[in-house]
Amino acid sequence: MSSKVSGLLSESLDPVLQREMVAPALAKAFPAALPLITAINKAHVLMLRERGIVAHDVARSLAGAILDLERQGPGAFELDPAREDSYFNYEARLVEMVGADVGGRVHVARSRNDLYATMDRLRARGALMAITRGMLDLRAAMLERATLHRDVLMPGYTHMQPAQPITFGYYLAGIAQALERDHRRFAESWPRLNRGPLGAGALAGTSFPIDRAMTARLLGFESVEPHAQDSIGARDQLLELLSIAAIAATNWGRMAQDFFFMTTYEFATLAFPDTVAQTSSMMPQKRNMTTLEHLKASAAIVLGAQVTALAGFRGANASMMIDACVDSFHWAWDALDETRRALAVAEVVVRAAEPRRERMRELVHANFATATDLADALVREAGLSFREAHHLVGAVVRTAMAKGLTADRIDAALVAAEARAMLGRDLALPAAAIAGAVDPAKAAEARRGTGGPAREDVDAMLAAMRTTLARDAAEFAARRDAVAAAEARLDEAFRALAA
Repeated sequence: MSSKVSGLLSESLDPVLQREMVAPALAKAFPAALPLITAINKAHVLMLRERGIVAHDVARSLAGAILDLERQGPGAFELDPAREDSYFNYEARLVEMVGADVGGRVHVARSRNDLYATMDRLRARGALMAITRGMLDLRAAMLERATLHRDVLMPGYTHMQPAQPITFGYYLAGIAQALERDHRRFAESWPRLNRGPLGAGALAGTSFPIDRAMTARLLGFESVEPHAQDSIGARDQLLELLSIAAIAATNWGRMAQDFFFMTTYEFATLAFPDTVAQTSSMMPQKRNMTTLEHLKASAAIVLGAQVTALAGFRGANASMMIDACVDSFHWAWDALDETRRALAVAEVVVRAAEPRRERMRELVHANFATATDLADALVREAGLSFREAHHLVGAVVRTAMAKGLTADRIDAALVAAEARAMLGRDLALPAAAIAGAVDPAKAAEARRGTGGPAREDVDAMLAAMRTTLARDAAEFAARRDAVAAAEARLDEAFRALAA
Protein backbone atom coordinates (compact mmCIF):
# COMPACT_ATOMS: atom_id res chain seq x y z
CA MET A 1 0.00 0.00 0.00
CA SER A 2 1.38 3.42 -0.94
CA SER A 3 1.89 6.14 1.63
CA LYS A 4 -1.12 8.31 2.49
CA VAL A 5 1.05 11.31 3.32
CA SER A 6 3.90 11.35 0.81
CA GLY A 7 4.52 11.08 -2.91
CA LEU A 8 8.08 10.08 -2.17
CA LEU A 9 7.39 7.07 0.03
CA SER A 10 6.26 4.08 -1.99
CA GLU A 11 4.93 2.16 0.99
CA SER A 12 2.88 2.97 4.02
CA LEU A 13 4.33 2.58 7.51
CA ASP A 14 4.68 -1.02 8.67
CA PRO A 15 1.43 -2.26 10.28
CA VAL A 16 3.23 -3.20 13.49
CA LEU A 17 4.71 0.29 13.73
CA GLN A 18 1.29 1.76 13.07
CA ARG A 19 -0.28 -0.38 15.79
CA GLU A 20 2.43 -0.21 18.45
CA MET A 21 4.10 3.15 17.85
CA VAL A 22 1.74 5.56 16.10
CA ALA A 23 -1.78 4.52 17.12
CA PRO A 24 -1.32 4.77 20.93
CA ALA A 25 0.40 8.14 20.66
CA LEU A 26 -2.22 9.42 18.22
CA ALA A 27 -5.14 8.35 20.41
CA LYS A 28 -3.59 10.02 23.45
CA ALA A 29 -2.47 13.22 21.72
CA PHE A 30 -5.36 14.04 19.41
CA PRO A 31 -8.01 15.29 21.89
CA ALA A 32 -5.55 17.82 23.34
CA ALA A 33 -4.08 18.66 19.92
CA LEU A 34 -7.40 19.38 18.18
CA PRO A 35 -8.21 22.78 19.78
CA LEU A 36 -4.58 23.84 19.37
CA ILE A 37 -4.50 22.92 15.66
CA THR A 38 -7.81 24.74 15.27
CA ALA A 39 -6.53 27.96 16.86
CA ILE A 40 -3.31 27.87 14.82
CA ASN A 41 -5.23 27.24 11.59
CA LYS A 42 -7.48 30.19 12.33
CA ALA A 43 -4.55 32.55 12.82
CA HIS A 44 -2.66 31.14 9.83
CA VAL A 45 -5.60 31.37 7.41
CA LEU A 46 -6.37 34.94 8.47
CA MET A 47 -2.74 35.88 7.88
CA LEU A 48 -2.59 34.12 4.48
CA ARG A 49 -5.69 35.98 3.37
CA GLU A 50 -4.40 39.31 4.73
CA ARG A 51 -1.08 38.90 2.92
CA GLY A 52 -2.76 37.83 -0.33
CA ILE A 53 -1.10 34.41 -0.29
CA VAL A 54 -4.48 32.69 -0.65
CA ALA A 55 -7.54 34.15 -2.33
CA HIS A 56 -10.43 35.45 -0.24
CA ASP A 57 -12.81 32.73 -1.47
CA VAL A 58 -10.30 30.03 -0.56
CA ALA A 59 -9.80 31.52 2.89
CA ARG A 60 -13.56 31.75 3.41
CA SER A 61 -14.07 28.11 2.40
CA LEU A 62 -11.29 27.04 4.75
CA ALA A 63 -12.77 29.12 7.56
CA GLY A 64 -16.19 27.54 7.17
CA ALA A 65 -14.78 24.01 7.24
CA ILE A 66 -12.49 24.73 10.18
CA LEU A 67 -15.42 26.10 12.18
CA ASP A 68 -17.51 23.04 11.28
CA LEU A 69 -14.78 20.74 12.54
CA GLU A 70 -14.46 22.82 15.69
CA ARG A 71 -18.19 22.45 16.39
CA GLN A 72 -18.12 18.70 15.76
CA GLY A 73 -15.08 18.08 17.94
CA PRO A 74 -13.04 14.85 18.01
CA GLY A 75 -16.04 12.83 16.82
CA ALA A 76 -15.61 14.32 13.35
CA PHE A 77 -12.38 12.38 12.86
CA GLU A 78 -11.69 8.73 12.21
CA LEU A 79 -8.07 8.54 13.28
CA ASP A 80 -5.81 6.64 10.92
CA PRO A 81 -2.30 5.70 12.13
CA ALA A 82 -1.21 5.39 8.49
CA ARG A 83 -1.41 9.20 8.43
CA GLU A 84 1.33 9.40 11.08
CA ASP A 85 0.10 12.06 13.47
CA SER A 86 -2.63 14.45 14.63
CA TYR A 87 -1.99 17.13 12.02
CA PHE A 88 -2.09 14.86 8.95
CA ASN A 89 -5.32 13.33 10.24
CA TYR A 90 -6.79 16.80 10.66
CA GLU A 91 -5.68 17.94 7.22
CA ALA A 92 -7.05 14.79 5.58
CA ARG A 93 -10.49 15.43 7.08
CA LEU A 94 -10.34 19.07 5.97
CA VAL A 95 -9.50 17.99 2.42
CA GLU A 96 -12.45 15.58 2.46
CA MET A 97 -14.73 18.52 3.26
CA VAL A 98 -13.49 21.19 0.83
CA GLY A 99 -11.41 19.29 -1.72
CA ALA A 100 -7.69 18.98 -2.29
CA ASP A 101 -7.26 22.31 -4.06
CA VAL A 102 -8.73 24.34 -1.18
CA GLY A 103 -7.90 22.09 1.76
CA GLY A 104 -4.34 21.59 0.58
CA ARG A 105 -3.67 25.32 0.81
CA VAL A 106 -4.05 25.57 4.58
CA HIS A 107 -0.48 24.38 5.01
CA VAL A 108 1.19 26.82 2.62
CA ALA A 109 4.17 28.65 4.20
CA ARG A 110 4.10 26.30 7.19
CA SER A 111 5.67 23.06 8.40
CA ARG A 112 4.58 20.59 11.01
CA ASN A 113 7.76 21.66 12.78
CA ASP A 114 6.65 25.22 13.49
CA LEU A 115 3.04 24.08 13.92
CA TYR A 116 3.98 21.59 16.65
CA ALA A 117 6.37 24.05 18.28
CA THR A 118 3.48 26.52 18.42
CA MET A 119 1.13 23.87 19.79
CA ASP A 120 3.60 23.12 22.58
CA ARG A 121 3.84 26.81 23.46
CA LEU A 122 0.05 27.19 23.55
CA ARG A 123 -0.44 24.06 25.61
CA ALA A 124 2.35 24.97 28.01
CA ARG A 125 0.92 28.47 28.38
CA GLY A 126 -2.45 27.02 29.32
CA ALA A 127 -0.77 24.73 31.86
CA LEU A 128 1.19 27.65 33.28
CA MET A 129 -1.97 29.70 33.74
CA ALA A 130 -3.76 26.82 35.49
CA ILE A 131 -0.76 26.20 37.75
CA THR A 132 -0.45 29.89 38.56
CA ARG A 133 -4.11 30.06 39.56
CA GLY A 134 -3.64 27.06 41.82
CA MET A 135 -0.49 28.54 43.32
CA LEU A 136 -2.28 31.79 44.14
CA ASP A 137 -5.13 29.92 45.83
CA LEU A 138 -2.77 27.75 47.88
CA ARG A 139 -0.70 30.73 48.98
CA ALA A 140 -3.84 32.56 50.07
CA ALA A 141 -4.91 29.55 52.13
CA MET A 142 -1.46 29.28 53.69
CA LEU A 143 -1.48 32.93 54.75
CA GLU A 144 -4.99 32.69 56.19
CA ARG A 145 -4.13 29.65 58.28
CA ALA A 146 -0.74 31.05 59.30
CA THR A 147 -2.47 34.17 60.60
CA LEU A 148 -5.04 32.09 62.47
CA HIS A 149 -2.43 29.86 64.14
CA ARG A 150 0.43 32.30 64.69
CA ASP A 151 0.19 31.90 68.49
CA VAL A 152 -0.13 28.09 68.61
CA LEU A 153 3.07 26.84 70.27
CA MET A 154 4.70 23.71 68.90
CA PRO A 155 8.15 22.12 68.84
CA GLY A 156 10.33 22.94 65.88
CA TYR A 157 12.52 20.12 64.62
CA THR A 158 15.90 19.67 62.99
CA HIS A 159 17.07 16.19 62.02
CA MET A 160 13.56 15.14 63.19
CA GLN A 161 14.62 15.85 66.78
CA PRO A 162 13.07 18.54 69.03
CA ALA A 163 15.03 21.74 68.45
CA GLN A 164 13.40 25.03 69.51
CA PRO A 165 9.90 26.33 70.26
CA ILE A 166 8.05 27.78 67.29
CA THR A 167 4.39 28.25 66.39
CA PHE A 168 2.24 26.47 63.86
CA GLY A 169 1.58 29.79 62.15
CA TYR A 170 5.30 30.39 61.88
CA TYR A 171 5.74 26.96 60.29
CA LEU A 172 2.99 27.64 57.72
CA ALA A 173 4.47 31.06 56.95
CA GLY A 174 7.73 29.34 56.03
CA ILE A 175 6.00 27.08 53.51
CA ALA A 176 4.12 30.11 52.16
CA GLN A 177 7.38 31.94 51.64
CA ALA A 178 8.83 29.00 49.70
CA LEU A 179 5.70 28.91 47.53
CA GLU A 180 6.07 32.64 46.94
CA ARG A 181 9.50 31.98 45.42
CA ASP A 182 8.05 29.16 43.32
CA HIS A 183 5.34 31.50 42.05
CA ARG A 184 7.94 34.08 41.05
CA ARG A 185 9.87 31.44 39.11
CA PHE A 186 6.70 30.49 37.23
CA ALA A 187 5.87 34.16 36.58
CA GLU A 188 9.36 34.94 35.28
CA SER A 189 9.15 32.04 32.82
CA TRP A 190 6.11 33.63 31.12
CA PRO A 191 7.95 36.08 28.79
CA ARG A 192 10.24 33.31 27.57
CA LEU A 193 7.36 30.91 27.01
CA ASN A 194 4.82 33.30 25.49
CA ARG A 195 6.64 33.88 22.18
CA GLY A 196 5.34 32.69 18.81
CA PRO A 197 7.29 30.16 16.69
CA LEU A 198 4.72 30.06 13.85
CA GLY A 199 6.22 31.03 10.51
CA ALA A 200 9.61 29.49 11.24
CA GLY A 201 8.80 26.70 8.78
CA ALA A 202 10.78 23.49 8.90
CA LEU A 203 13.90 25.26 10.24
CA ALA A 204 14.79 28.13 7.87
CA GLY A 205 11.64 30.22 7.49
CA THR A 206 9.72 30.50 4.22
CA SER A 207 9.96 32.35 0.92
CA PHE A 208 6.31 33.43 1.15
CA PRO A 209 5.69 37.01 2.36
CA ILE A 210 4.08 35.99 5.65
CA ASP A 211 3.48 38.19 8.69
CA ARG A 212 4.78 36.33 11.74
CA ALA A 213 3.92 39.20 14.05
CA MET A 214 0.28 38.98 12.99
CA THR A 215 -0.08 35.27 13.75
CA ALA A 216 1.76 35.71 17.05
CA ARG A 217 -0.58 38.54 18.02
CA LEU A 218 -3.69 36.59 16.99
CA LEU A 219 -2.59 33.67 19.18
CA GLY A 220 -1.97 35.88 22.20
CA PHE A 221 1.81 35.69 22.09
CA GLU A 222 3.66 38.77 23.30
CA SER A 223 6.35 38.56 20.62
CA VAL A 224 7.86 36.39 17.89
CA GLU A 225 10.62 33.87 18.51
CA PRO A 226 13.14 35.37 16.04
CA HIS A 227 15.48 32.52 15.06
CA ALA A 228 13.66 29.98 12.89
CA GLN A 229 15.77 26.92 13.67
CA ASP A 230 15.82 27.67 17.38
CA SER A 231 12.06 28.20 17.22
CA ILE A 232 11.35 24.70 16.02
CA GLY A 233 14.17 22.78 17.72
CA ALA A 234 14.14 24.28 21.21
CA ARG A 235 11.91 23.09 24.03
CA ASP A 236 13.85 24.62 26.89
CA GLN A 237 10.77 26.69 27.76
CA LEU A 238 8.95 23.45 28.52
CA LEU A 239 11.99 22.07 30.33
CA GLU A 240 12.04 25.23 32.43
CA LEU A 241 8.37 24.86 33.28
CA LEU A 242 8.86 21.24 34.33
CA SER A 243 11.91 22.19 36.39
CA ILE A 244 10.06 24.91 38.26
CA ALA A 245 7.17 22.52 38.84
CA ALA A 246 9.61 19.94 40.25
CA ILE A 247 11.06 22.52 42.65
CA ALA A 248 7.59 23.60 43.75
CA ALA A 249 6.54 19.99 44.21
CA THR A 250 9.38 19.43 46.65
CA ASN A 251 8.01 22.25 48.80
CA TRP A 252 4.45 20.99 49.07
CA GLY A 253 5.77 17.42 49.23
CA ARG A 254 7.93 18.20 52.27
CA MET A 255 4.99 19.91 53.93
CA ALA A 256 2.91 16.79 53.28
CA GLN A 257 5.68 14.68 54.81
CA ASP A 258 5.67 16.86 57.94
CA PHE A 259 1.90 16.69 58.19
CA PHE A 260 2.06 12.92 57.70
CA PHE A 261 4.33 12.52 60.74
CA MET A 262 2.27 14.96 62.79
CA THR A 263 -0.91 12.91 62.26
CA THR A 264 0.59 9.67 63.57
CA TYR A 265 -0.51 8.30 66.94
CA GLU A 266 3.00 8.80 68.28
CA PHE A 267 3.12 12.51 67.40
CA ALA A 268 -0.61 13.34 67.45
CA THR A 269 0.04 17.05 66.94
CA LEU A 270 -2.17 17.57 63.88
CA ALA A 271 -5.76 16.53 63.22
CA PHE A 272 -7.71 16.19 59.97
CA PRO A 273 -11.41 15.64 59.38
CA ASP A 274 -12.72 12.45 57.82
CA THR A 275 -13.12 14.32 54.53
CA VAL A 276 -9.42 13.87 53.79
CA ALA A 277 -9.04 10.34 55.21
CA GLN A 278 -9.65 6.86 53.87
CA THR A 279 -9.96 3.54 55.65
CA SER A 280 -8.66 -0.01 55.61
CA SER A 281 -10.51 -2.88 53.97
CA MET A 282 -9.55 -5.13 56.89
CA MET A 283 -8.75 -3.04 59.96
CA PRO A 284 -11.81 -1.11 61.15
CA GLN A 285 -9.85 1.29 63.39
CA LYS A 286 -7.81 2.77 60.55
CA ARG A 287 -7.97 6.38 59.37
CA ASN A 288 -5.37 6.39 56.64
CA MET A 289 -3.97 9.76 55.59
CA THR A 290 -3.87 8.72 51.94
CA THR A 291 -4.47 12.28 50.80
CA LEU A 292 -1.11 13.20 52.28
CA GLU A 293 0.46 10.13 50.71
CA HIS A 294 -0.83 11.16 47.27
CA LEU A 295 0.45 14.68 47.84
CA LYS A 296 3.91 13.34 48.72
CA ALA A 297 3.88 11.11 45.65
CA SER A 298 2.98 13.98 43.33
CA ALA A 299 6.47 15.41 43.82
CA ALA A 300 8.01 12.18 42.53
CA ILE A 301 5.67 12.14 39.52
CA VAL A 302 6.64 15.67 38.50
CA LEU A 303 10.32 15.06 39.11
CA GLY A 304 10.21 11.87 37.03
CA ALA A 305 8.75 13.75 34.07
CA GLN A 306 11.38 16.46 34.38
CA VAL A 307 14.25 13.98 34.49
CA THR A 308 12.83 12.06 31.51
CA ALA A 309 12.56 15.29 29.51
CA LEU A 310 16.10 16.40 30.31
CA ALA A 311 17.54 12.95 29.61
CA GLY A 312 15.78 12.65 26.26
CA PHE A 313 16.54 16.20 25.17
CA ARG A 314 20.22 16.29 26.06
CA GLY A 315 21.44 13.85 23.41
CA ALA A 316 19.58 15.19 20.38
CA ASN A 317 20.71 17.48 17.58
CA ALA A 318 19.89 21.18 17.77
CA SER A 319 16.93 20.96 15.42
CA MET A 320 13.57 19.23 15.17
CA MET A 321 13.97 15.64 16.40
CA ILE A 322 11.15 13.36 17.51
CA ASP A 323 13.13 12.01 20.45
CA ALA A 324 13.94 15.51 21.68
CA CYS A 325 10.82 17.48 20.83
CA VAL A 326 8.14 14.82 21.28
CA ASP A 327 9.22 11.65 23.08
CA SER A 328 11.24 13.51 25.70
CA PHE A 329 7.99 15.03 26.90
CA HIS A 330 6.08 11.74 27.01
CA TRP A 331 5.12 12.40 30.65
CA ALA A 332 5.34 16.20 30.63
CA TRP A 333 1.70 17.08 30.07
CA ASP A 334 0.52 14.56 32.65
CA ALA A 335 3.06 15.98 35.10
CA LEU A 336 1.93 19.57 34.54
CA ASP A 337 -1.66 18.50 35.06
CA GLU A 338 -0.52 16.62 38.18
CA THR A 339 1.02 19.89 39.37
CA ARG A 340 -2.30 21.69 38.96
CA ARG A 341 -4.18 18.90 40.75
CA ALA A 342 -1.64 18.68 43.56
CA LEU A 343 -1.98 22.40 44.24
CA ALA A 344 -5.74 21.97 44.59
CA VAL A 345 -5.25 19.00 46.93
CA ALA A 346 -2.69 20.92 48.97
CA GLU A 347 -5.13 23.80 49.42
CA VAL A 348 -7.75 21.42 50.83
CA VAL A 349 -5.14 19.88 53.14
CA VAL A 350 -3.94 23.24 54.44
CA ARG A 351 -7.45 24.48 55.12
CA ALA A 352 -8.42 21.21 56.84
CA ALA A 353 -5.35 20.88 59.07
CA GLU A 354 -6.06 21.63 62.73
CA PRO A 355 -3.24 21.77 65.27
CA ARG A 356 -3.77 19.79 68.48
CA ARG A 357 -2.88 22.68 70.73
CA GLU A 358 -2.64 20.85 74.03
CA ARG A 359 -0.53 18.04 72.59
CA MET A 360 1.80 20.56 70.95
CA ARG A 361 2.08 22.48 74.22
CA GLU A 362 2.73 19.28 76.16
CA LEU A 363 5.58 18.30 73.85
CA VAL A 364 7.22 21.70 73.68
CA HIS A 365 7.24 21.89 77.49
CA ALA A 366 8.59 18.37 77.89
CA ASN A 367 11.13 17.82 75.14
CA PHE A 368 13.93 20.27 76.05
CA ALA A 369 13.32 22.50 73.03
CA THR A 370 14.17 25.48 75.28
CA ALA A 371 17.72 24.28 76.00
CA THR A 372 19.24 26.86 73.64
CA ASP A 373 17.38 29.62 75.45
CA LEU A 374 18.75 28.39 78.77
CA ALA A 375 22.28 28.50 77.35
CA ASP A 376 21.64 32.03 76.04
CA ALA A 377 20.45 33.07 79.52
CA LEU A 378 23.69 31.76 81.05
CA VAL A 379 25.66 33.87 78.58
CA ARG A 380 23.64 36.99 79.38
CA GLU A 381 23.11 36.55 83.10
CA ALA A 382 26.18 34.63 84.27
CA GLY A 383 28.83 35.87 81.86
CA LEU A 384 29.72 32.46 80.45
CA SER A 385 31.03 32.00 76.94
CA PHE A 386 28.51 30.32 74.71
CA ARG A 387 30.64 27.17 74.48
CA GLU A 388 30.79 26.93 78.28
CA ALA A 389 27.06 27.50 78.48
CA HIS A 390 26.43 24.92 75.75
CA HIS A 391 28.37 22.24 77.65
CA LEU A 392 26.78 23.13 80.98
CA VAL A 393 23.22 23.01 79.64
CA GLY A 394 23.97 19.69 77.94
CA ALA A 395 24.90 18.31 81.37
CA VAL A 396 21.77 19.86 82.91
CA VAL A 397 19.57 18.19 80.27
CA ARG A 398 21.30 14.82 80.78
CA THR A 399 20.71 15.00 84.55
CA ALA A 400 17.10 16.12 84.11
CA MET A 401 16.41 13.20 81.79
CA ALA A 402 18.02 10.79 84.23
CA LYS A 403 15.76 12.12 87.00
CA GLY A 404 12.66 11.96 84.79
CA LEU A 405 12.25 15.73 84.77
CA THR A 406 10.72 17.60 81.83
CA ALA A 407 12.35 20.77 80.53
CA ASP A 408 9.97 23.09 82.34
CA ARG A 409 11.01 21.59 85.70
CA ILE A 410 14.65 22.60 85.38
CA ASP A 411 15.34 25.09 88.18
CA ALA A 412 18.17 27.21 89.54
CA ALA A 413 19.28 24.53 92.01
CA LEU A 414 19.83 21.97 89.26
CA VAL A 415 21.77 24.43 87.13
CA ALA A 416 23.91 25.51 90.12
CA ALA A 417 24.73 21.90 91.01
CA GLU A 418 25.87 21.10 87.48
CA ALA A 419 27.88 24.33 87.34
CA ARG A 420 29.79 23.42 90.49
CA ALA A 421 30.50 19.94 89.10
CA MET A 422 31.59 21.14 85.66
CA LEU A 423 33.03 24.62 86.29
CA GLY A 424 34.08 24.26 89.90
CA ARG A 425 32.26 27.40 90.98
CA ASP A 426 28.82 28.72 91.82
CA LEU A 427 26.77 30.75 89.38
CA ALA A 428 24.71 33.70 90.52
CA LEU A 429 21.72 33.13 88.25
CA PRO A 430 18.28 34.38 89.37
CA ALA A 431 15.53 31.77 89.56
CA ALA A 432 13.31 34.02 87.43
CA ALA A 433 15.88 33.96 84.63
CA ILE A 434 15.87 30.16 84.65
CA ALA A 435 12.09 30.00 84.68
CA GLY A 436 11.82 32.48 81.83
CA ALA A 437 14.40 30.64 79.73
CA VAL A 438 12.61 27.28 79.97
CA ASP A 439 9.17 28.78 79.22
CA PRO A 440 8.47 27.93 75.52
CA ALA A 441 6.12 30.86 74.96
CA LYS A 442 8.69 33.34 76.29
CA ALA A 443 11.45 31.62 74.34
CA ALA A 444 9.52 31.94 71.08
CA GLU A 445 8.60 35.56 71.75
CA ALA A 446 12.15 36.49 72.72
CA ARG A 447 13.42 35.89 69.19
CA ARG A 448 12.32 39.25 67.81
CA GLY A 449 13.90 40.92 64.82
CA THR A 450 15.58 37.78 63.48
CA GLY A 451 12.88 36.17 61.33
CA GLY A 452 11.77 33.87 64.14
CA PRO A 453 8.40 32.92 65.63
CA ALA A 454 7.87 36.11 67.69
CA ARG A 455 4.43 37.56 67.03
CA GLU A 456 5.85 40.84 65.76
CA ASP A 457 8.13 39.13 63.26
CA VAL A 458 5.48 36.71 62.00
CA ASP A 459 2.93 39.49 61.56
CA ALA A 460 5.45 41.53 59.56
CA MET A 461 6.31 38.57 57.34
CA LEU A 462 2.66 37.74 56.73
CA ALA A 463 1.85 41.36 55.88
CA ALA A 464 4.69 41.44 53.34
CA MET A 465 3.56 38.15 51.81
CA ARG A 466 -0.03 39.38 51.53
CA THR A 467 1.24 42.44 49.63
CA THR A 468 3.26 40.23 47.30
CA LEU A 469 0.30 37.89 46.81
CA ALA A 470 -1.91 40.81 45.75
CA ARG A 471 0.75 41.99 43.28
CA ASP A 472 1.15 38.48 41.86
CA ALA A 473 -2.61 38.05 41.55
CA ALA A 474 -2.87 41.31 39.60
CA GLU A 475 -0.04 40.26 37.29
CA PHE A 476 -1.74 36.93 36.65
CA ALA A 477 -5.10 38.57 35.97
CA ALA A 478 -3.54 40.91 33.42
CA ARG A 479 -1.89 38.04 31.56
CA ARG A 480 -4.98 35.87 31.69
CA ASP A 481 -7.16 38.70 30.41
CA ALA A 482 -4.73 39.49 27.59
CA VAL A 483 -4.80 35.88 26.39
CA ALA A 484 -8.60 35.73 26.67
CA ALA A 485 -8.92 38.98 24.70
CA ALA A 486 -6.65 37.63 21.95
CA GLU A 487 -8.68 34.43 21.75
CA ALA A 488 -11.89 36.45 21.47
CA ARG A 489 -10.46 38.67 18.71
CA LEU A 490 -9.23 35.65 16.79
CA ASP A 491 -12.60 33.94 17.01
CA GLU A 492 -14.47 37.10 15.99
CA ALA A 493 -12.22 37.77 12.99
CA PHE A 494 -12.39 34.18 11.85
CA ARG A 495 -16.16 34.00 12.09
CA ALA A 496 -16.37 37.21 10.11
CA LEU A 497 -14.17 35.65 7.40
CA ALA A 498 -16.36 32.55 7.28
CA ALA A 499 -19.48 34.67 7.01
